[in-house]
Parts: sequence; structure tokens; C-alpha cells
Amino acid sequence: MPPFLKKKPTGPEQKSFINPLHSDQYSTMPCLSEQMKSWKYTAVIVIVLLQFMLILPASATITAKTSWHETITKGDTVTLVGTESTNGTVAIWVIGRNYFDIKTVNPDKKGNFSFVVKPDETRKYSSGQYAVLIVDPGQNGAIEIEPLVWDEGIKIADRGKIVTDIGTEEALRAVVTPEVNAILNAAVRPGVDDIITPYYFYVEEPVVHFDAMSGMGAQLRLPNQTTGEKIVVTGTTNMGVENQLRVEIRDQTSNALITSGNVPVVDGTILNRWAYELAAPGLQKGDYFITVGSLKGSPTGTALLTIARQNSQPIPETGATHGLDSGFDIFIPLLISLGALGIIGVIIMVSIKK
Repeated sequence: MPPFLKKKPTGPEQKSFINPLHSDQYSTMPCLSEQMKSWKYTAVIVIVLLQFMLILPASATITAKTSWHETITKGDTVTLVGTESTNGTVAIWVIGRNYFDIKTVNPDKKGNFSFVVKPDETRKYSSGQYAVLIVDPGQNGAIEIEPLVWDEGIKIADRGKIVTDIGTEEALRAVVTPEVNAILNAAVRPGVDDIITPYYFYVEEPVVHFDAMSGMGAQLRLPNQTTGEKIVVTGTTNMGVENQLRVEIRDQTSNALITSGNVPVVDGTILNRWAYELAAPGLQKGDYFITVGSLKGSPTGTALLTIARQNSQPIPETGATHGLDSGFDIFIPLLISLGALGIIGVIIMVSIKK
């Protein structure tokens, strides 16, 4: 047993000395030779631990840029940026509902790399959970765990030997956690030093929402607005900030295009946001459809907007003064009539007395 694991010495093994820093105090400690032995054991253990830490395999660290909050909207660009990948070529597996793909990327001398999934590819995605597996080759620089994509299914092999089967691409479901776990289990087999790190995302269809809506379904309606005034329509979307949205305003009856324009998607706290503004005098009285959608695809949001005619008559204020004014409008003609009758009566009475 190493000295630093022994019980505290007692009896003759225990020696006393005067503490040179505090000569008036006394301390009891093991002898100097015992301390030196303990330090040697400690130094050996520290060196072993440091060597172990130095030979731990370094794996890539990934930062993903998606549409918003770990969500990929179909048709959006996805960018993966990796660092600290110094072991060689990195494999990137993408697994999702009815989808399986594998690509490779070569990091630079500093271990940095980037990988871009283009809109044409994300349009192939289906709604549901997707996993991106980053396969680092480990210290030996060679990838042991690889997929074998056959007609009868996707086999996972360890240096060519099949170790598990995750089924056909068409059979992959909206939740791919079981398939990912099977792949991760293969990576811990004896002799395998691949480092596989999963990153999970959710894929959604592109949608646009309007603020301050009422109604349901096809009867979604924006608050009424007035002719002669600026029109402002705002909302949210799950599309990324690299997108431009197309806004079209059409007459509800004829479907004729009245006006249109493009607006950017801007970063939002929960969902990304958009805003459309039509300067005064706005629109003529009537009912209109406002449609908002991505420039890269079909319209994704429609709402009804009613424009009311501007009221040119001043709206009278209510109150006590207003009530008195309305009473005088009736009382004054009546007072004049009574006065006239009184004068006529006086004239008649004077004539009779004569």
C-alpha cells in the first residue's frame, strides 16, 4: 500500500519537530522520508493521468445554422460548421423520415470544416425528426463504422462485417431515435475508435402567420382598415432569415392583382418575423385577399382584409353641452312662435277696447 494510503502512524513511528515558522508551536507529522515516498507516488499518478488525457481522442465540435431553434424548414439552407476535427476525413450521415444520405468532408489543417445542405435537398425532407451524425475517425484516422445501402435495407458494418440492420429507407419513420441508437451501439464495439456524435432537428413545412387574426380556416380576417390611410400587415414565419417573402394583394371578387412587393424575414425571439407596409392613401373601399409566401415556393398564408370608406362627417362629441345645444335647436323656433302669437293677441285686445 502506498504511504499516502496508510493509516496515521502512531507510537514510535510518529516523530515530532519544531515548526521553524512558529517556534512556539509543535506539530506532529510522519518523517521526511515517508513524505518523499508519498510525493513520488503522487507524481507518478499525476503523470499517468496527464498522459491519459493527452491520448483521449479529439472529436469535431459542430455548430448548426438552421431556419430557427433546431428546426429545418423545407426549402431552407442548413449549414454545419465544425472545429477541432484533427483526425482526418469526417463522415456526415443524415437520417430522417423516408430519407438516408451520407457525405464526407475534409477539415483543414486546423481541424475546421463547413458543410452546406442546399434548398433543393431540404425540399426532399419530410416532416418529422431528423438526425445528423458526425462520424469522426478517431486516433487511427480510419472510419470503421460505415453503412451498406442495399435494396433490401441499410446495413451497418464494422470494417465490412455487418453488425446491425436499420431497415429500408422507405421504412424510416418520423422518429429516428431507435435507428440512431443502433448505430451508436455499433461504435462502441471492441477495436472501434470512431466517435459518432448525433445532432437532432425537426423538419417542418414552410408556414406564414398573420398577427391580430380573427376567424377560422378560409375565413381568417385581418382588422378592418380605412381608405386614405397607411396599411401595415405583420406576422411570423418558420422560414429562415435568408428568405424573402412575396406579398400580393388581390381583389376578392375579380382576383385582380392590386399591388405586390417583397419583404425580408427578420430574426425573432420565438419565431422569425415579417412586415409589409403600403403607404397612404392605401387601398380603395372593398374586400381584398392578402397572400404571403416564399419566393422559392407556393403561397403559404392568406387572409381577408376589408377597407372601409373614410367618414368625412365629423363625429359629434357626447356630453352635457351637446345635449343643451340640441334642445335649443327646438326651443328657439317655438319661443319665436309664442312671441308672435302674444303680439297678435295684444293687438286684438287694443282694437276691441277702442
